[in-house]
Amino acid sequence: MFKSLLKNAFRNITNKFGYSFLNILGMTLGIASALFLILYVTDELSFDKYHEHADRIYRVQSHITETDDEFTWIVAQIPFGPQVKEDYPEVESMTRLFNFQRALFKNGDIEFTEENVYYADSTFFDIFTYRVLEGSTDGALDRPNSMVLTHTMADRYFSGETAVGKTLKVGEEIYTIYAVIEDVPKNSHVLFDGLVSRNSLPAQMGSWGNFGVFTYLLLKPGEDPAVFQEKLKEMYDRYMASIFESIGISVEYELMKVTDIHLHSDNGGEPQPTGSIQYVLIFSIVAFFLLLIATLNYISLATARSAKRAKEISIRKVIGSRRSLLITQFLAESSMLTLFSLVLSIGLLMILLPQLNLLSGKDFSLDVLGRPVAILSLIGIMLLVGILGGIYPALYLSRFSPVIVMKGVTQSGTSRGVFRKVLTVIQFTISAVMIASTLVVINQLNYMQNKEQGWNMDGVISMQLPDNEPISKMRLLKEQLLGNPQIEHAGLTNTRIGNGSGKVIFQMETSNGLEPRGINFAVVDQDFVETLGIQMVEGRDFSLDFIGDTLTGVVVNQTLAQRLNWEEPIGKRVQLGDGGQIMAQVIGVMKDYHQTGMYNEVESLMLVYRLDNPILYVKMAGDDSGNTLDFIGEKWEEIFPGKPFEYSFLEDDFMEQFSNDRNRRTVFAGFTILIIVIACLGLFGLASYTTERRAREVGIRKVFGASIARILRMITWEFLLLIMISFAISIPAAWFLMRDWLQDFVYRYKMGPVIFLWTILLILLPTVITVSYQSYKAATANPADTIHEE
Repeated sequence: MFKSLLKNAFRNITNKFGYSFLNILGMTLGIASALFLILYVTDELSFDKYHEHADRIYRVQSHITETDDEFTWIVAQIPFGPQVKEDYPEVESMTRLFNFQRALFKNGDIEFTEENVYYADSTFFDIFTYRVLEGSTDGALDRPNSMVLTHTMADRYFSGETAVGKTLKVGEEIYTIYAVIEDVPKNSHVLFDGLVSRNSLPAQMGSWGNFGVFTYLLLKPGEDPAVFQEKLKEMYDRYMASIFESIGISVEYELMKVTDIHLHSDNGGEPQPTGSIQYVLIFSIVAFFLLLIATLNYISLATARSAKRAKEISIRKVIGSRRSLLITQFLAESSMLTLFSLVLSIGLLMILLPQLNLLSGKDFSLDVLGRPVAILSLIGIMLLVGILGGIYPALYLSRFSPVIVMKGVTQSGTSRGVFRKVLTVIQFTISAVMIASTLVVINQLNYMQNKEQGWNMDGVISMQLPDNEPISKMRLLKEQLLGNPQIEHAGLTNTRIGNGSGKVIFQMETSNGLEPRGINFAVVDQDFVETLGIQMVEGRDFSLDFIGDTLTGVVVNQTLAQRLNWEEPIGKRVQLGDGGQIMAQVIGVMKDYHQTGMYNEVESLMLVYRLDNPILYVKMAGDDSGNTLDFIGEKWEEIFPGKPFEYSFLEDDFMEQFSNDRNRRTVFAGFTILIIVIACLGLFGLASYTTERRAREVGIRKVFGASIARILRMITWEFLLLIMISFAISIPAAWFLMRDWLQDFVYRYKMGPVIFLWTILLILLPTVITVSYQSYKAATANPADTIHEE
């Protein structure tokens, strides 16, 4: 019996190739897209969960409150880690990660500049779990100048040979390798290529007044992190009040579960780009919608063929087929169609995976399809689309009465027609919400990318001082470059523009005299402002003509002047501390520019003048950048012989902050288009059903003189009415959803009617084309044939 069911199902699928093709195409696109989104969402949710003790690992964050400001840093003070382990029995272990400056590592003639190396406490591998390939991580970071490499870094220097016991040289320091671990999984909030023992640094380093190290705690089993976080408030009075209380600053520690960092952290300074729990929810909904629309399509197309299959069903009933057997037959057909689509969708996903990785920023390999989540997803899709999607057509088709059908009377019924129309409204409501949402996402990203930055990035490149080189050489390079007429300006700074800045407590003049304030600051030379095209709104920029600027001059931005209520900022006093207490004054006010990126508000900023800095910005003139870059490279080689010439365009650096959102935008837009395509396939089915059901009516109207245009309007209007209903539902829904989504951005695109006009147009255009095709076929058919057949 089972063999017979499969044979009949296969025969029905192959005999109606056009119908089967539409079903399989819609299901394949829907399943492949949904499967990729399921993998994407699962990967986003998996960050840092591979650690054995992931549920007990917390990163310590510092929430700092000033008299007129508050903010959160994802770092703590250097003494915090050892002290919290000593003071609180709730802590099983602690570890810290210290920045290891960008450095040139050497193994004989083999050398590479490494940027992903950290100093780490010896307890690092007690907390975090990585598979060991060589040596042992037990005690690997106990000794000074000991080091642990990842597989990739070890292979760079030792080309597959054993690395343990060998050394790498950085300047005059020699580091011995004690272990090699697997590469850090991509689904980690922090990536590194190597770890150096913290014991390589001075034992007494840092104070309770300086923040700057990533600190992680492993709590003992059963400890409540919320209760423990409350206990940590005691540490302020014990260790920090003597430093901060007199200047009106308080510090509270926050614990963030390591598995929550990727999706829930909205703080600046994360070591890797973060995700968004909102996008995870959005993509989960999109995956469900894709499967839902594919299922609704099957229902629409199956019921659209009801008139053609009515006699087949009636004959089966006459010769003894029970209704349960007919239901099983139809479920077998829907399951077989789904199975074909599953196989094709897996093949399609395998072919498109490299392109999808490129668009989404992921790095999935083909073995991802063998993961439990992929297998369970396929089983779930089979049940949802194959069984649930097939149950309604099976029940509907199997109910036909042989007596009525043999008389030539159809059993479509008003309720059945309404049901199919409801399906269409649901499909196009979803499509319209997706289109409107996609347009808002695109416009929001474009708005941030094109918003005035306060600085000019055209033709500007940046270079950084190589390791183990005197900082004065950067000024020498700058002076030599300015001899080329193709170089308009060059300026030095200690902080990359757009990437945040340091924050220090300065004594600032207020109406109550000098008061402490936490101020973001950057160190620049006299040409930095002009090189970046930053506008001065009051006073003047730094100048070599005023030698006192190097000690007593500062430039502030408009936000800082407003924060301190300076009506006349020029001449206001600022107490600096370069080894002593220096009283400086404000010599100029610059227009606000975005030093912390477009996802954060402009913060108060102060520029301090120093001639020597490690980062050089160069503004090139004209379009012949190739020759200019060659010239810069030659000068670089003269001043830094043997050091690789590395530079980046400021425009590329600026756009990098949007890379994750660009990837998500592309994925979102691509799957929105697929939803529209799949919905149109369902609309095609409903249009086919409608014209088939009304064939006799159309024939009679033509006999009585109805024109083709009139018939087209009559049939098309029925569908346009459904689309208008979907607009009435979808536009308010999209407006509310995207209004809430936009609240997460500091700088927001303002939604207007144009978005929804485009949504209407993008829905109406494929609808009219799809329906008009079927309507035209019905309107141009020979009335004698349709009336005779009826």
